[in-house]
Amino acid sequence: MKTAALKIRHATPADADALSTLIFASYSSLYRGWYADDVLAVALPLMSKANPHLLASGTYFVAELAGEIAGCGGWTETPPGGGEAKPGTAHIRHFATHPDHLQQGVARGLIERCFADARGKRIALLKCMSSLPAEGFYARLGFRRIGPTDFVLPGDVRLAAVAMERDLG
Repeated sequence: MKTAALKIRHATPADADALSTLIFASYSSLYRGWYADDVLAVALPLMSKANPHLLASGTYFVAELAGEIAGCGGWTETPPGGGEAKPGTAHIRHFATHPDHLQQGVARGLIERCFADARGKRIALLKCMSSLPAEGFYARLGFRRIGPTDFVLPGDVRLAAVAMERDLG
């Protein structure tokens, strides 16, 4: 069976609805069993909306397989939640793969695009706040575990996460 070629393009604000749908499908499927249902009921609506700032950043991407949106993700020099950028450091942001396209190279293709683009901007260190189910994925790609942390969502909703980082040198 031949797998469709993965196409990666820059996200645009016009992708907002499609990416919000994809992110919700991804997180609501992949986070089950890792986080309590009552926590997910509150957190998913808050964290599954496509971020307009990321969509307009030029460093956020859409992955397509056979013309269908299969995943998204990117990076920024500013940390999630705002704050000051640190020269040479960037942050992996809002990755998601649709459950129908897992294990097809979607997330790997997106992260490799992020690595290449970040290197081109002289980024030496990539930081990541990984969800619990994604920690193994990032570890396989050379990210090292820094320690436990939380995603802090509006209304002080907290979701357990893992701080990770990877040298790009």
